[in-house]
Amino acid sequence: MLFIFDLDDTTINSQHRQGETLADWIANNTPENVAKDSLLPLAHSWRTIDQSRDIVVIMTSRVIADADLAFLARSGLRYRFIYSRPVGSMIPCGQLKTAMVLQCARDLGRSLAWMRSNAYMFDDSNEVKKALQSMGIRVYNPTKYNNARSV
Repeated sequence: MLFIFDLDDTTINSQHRQGETLADWIANNTPENVAKDSLLPLAHSWRTIDQSRDIVVIMTSRVIADADLAFLARSGLRYRFIYSRPVGSMIPCGQLKTAMVLQCARDLGRSLAWMRSNAYMFDDSNEVKKALQSMGIRVYNPTKYNNARSV
C-alpha cells in the first residue's frame, strides 16, 4: 500500500501560522513558527505504519525548509519521498498535488492504474480531494478523525 499524507491541518497543527492567502502562509513559514507546530492524531497513526511493507509519502503545498525536515525527524514521521511546493510557485493546490501524484508514480516506477488501486491520500483540502478523485485516487479528509481524537 501507498499512504500519502498532507501536512498542514491533516497531520500537523500549524494554525498559528496560517493567514488568509498563500502569501501570508509563506511569510509565516519561519523556523520559529515551525518549532511551534504540533502533531494531530493522524500523525500518531502514521507512525504505526510498517514501512518495511508499505510506502509513506508526503505531499504538501508548503515550501519545505530545513526547519520542516527537522520537525518531521524529531516527531518520528518517516517517509520515502516528500513532494512540496517549489519556491516561488503560486500554482493552486489541486493542480500542484495532481502533478505530485504523477511524479510519485514515476519515482516509484508504477503506473497511474497502480496508484489508483494502492494509494490512500489524506488531505483536508476539498480542492485537492476533487482534483485527485477525478484521477481515481482515493482521498480522505481527516478532519473528523482528528477532531474525535483531539479531546
